[in-house]
Amino acid sequence: MRTPSLLLLGCLACSDAAVAGGAPLPQSPLPQSTLPQARTATGSGTIAEAMLVGPTDRYRHFVLGATVEASGLRLRMRDGRELELTLPRHEVFEDRRPRIVDLDGDGRDEVVLVRSSTMTGSSVVVVGERNGGCAIIAEGPETGAPRRWLNPAGIADFDGDGHLDIAYVQQPHVLGRLKVLTLRDGALVEIAMTDNTSNHVAGSPEMGLAAVADFDGDGVPDLAVPSFDRSRLRFLSFKGGVHEIASRPLPAPAVADFTLATVNGKPAVDVALAGGRHEKLTP
Repeated sequence: MRTPSLLLLGCLACSDAAVAGGAPLPQSPLPQSTLPQARTATGSGTIAEAMLVGPTDRYRHFVLGATVEASGLRLRMRDGRELELTLPRHEVFEDRRPRIVDLDGDGRDEVVLVRSSTMTGSSVVVVGERNGGCAIIAEGPETGAPRRWLNPAGIADFDGDGHLDIAYVQQPHVLGRLKVLTLRDGALVEIAMTDNTSNHVAGSPEMGLAAVADFDGDGVPDLAVPSFDRSRLRFLSFKGGVHEIASRPLPAPAVADFTLATVNGKPAVDVALAGGRHEKLTP
């Protein structure tokens, strides 16, 4: 069985690994996107780089503080090829952070993104290489109508079954419903759900108000995410079902990307608060 990796959504860069039988291929930077606040993700597997491209104003939601979203995704593969996916005119990637991960454990990387449609709303999608090009190979449930956004919170083996899962908050400003999906037979299937969460401030480009670590020491990754009003930090476990490990009050609302820290030898979350303050919290 493979050993699942963790992906903390505030930390996208991984070091380039050596190509089998030799050193890493030389890489020239991909062209810079004019998409505001977009980040280029770097991977250590079959995908060397991933970036959102093609700014467009055809989806007018502005949840991330800009008037444009991405119409496509460009990949630079480890072997030097460049692949590009362009969405239909009624869709955009309402996202800023490609997440490179081998979601199905087949040794080939995929990219996890948020896609939004003017007809059916937002969903988590998985983009992978297929037949020499790249395509959407799996997608989660849609939110049902435009301007009902969702924000990924973490990717890890949250239930301890040996397979990576995707956690996200549906409509973090008006609903605050956390869902966990896993990839089964080519489809993203919901395996857990709970309410009273939020991981974004409306209009902010900061998408990383969450952190992944084994907070309760049981060997399975957990998720730290704010409550819906962002006044508390909730530590959630999904092993054997959803349960709250702990809930810690915050002296001010959480507003920006979290980072992992260590307190007394245990994993902690450095929470960015309103007013520029930070608070390091453990369960």
